[in-house]
Amino acid sequence: MSEPAETPQMKRIEMDGASIEALIRRAGIEELRSDSTELERSQALSRGATALDALCGLNDRYGTGAVWDVLSELDRAQLLGFATFAVSETAEHTDYHWASRPED
Repeated sequence: MSEPAETPQMKRIEMDGASIEALIRRAGIEELRSDSTELERSQALSRGATALDALCGLNDRYGTGAVWDVLSELDRAQLLGFATFAVSETAEHTDYHWASRPED
């Protein structure tokens, strides 16, 4: 019998913490509004996705402390915007879902 093939893992983007922080700031996710153009929205979300992938790579290499070091440098609006984006991305690309509220 042959050994089961390992599922190849995608390679994460490798960036240092300061570069990831700058990318999150440049993404400007917290500045998106309902009247933002499609181009503005597309660019912000693309930068956010790149930053999220790089942040995951940073975690893989250096652990959660390095991730917190990056996130702690963001102001409240940037952190909230990026965290909301990250949760949305997680929900979209995994089996994650909100729990249903029990009927009263």
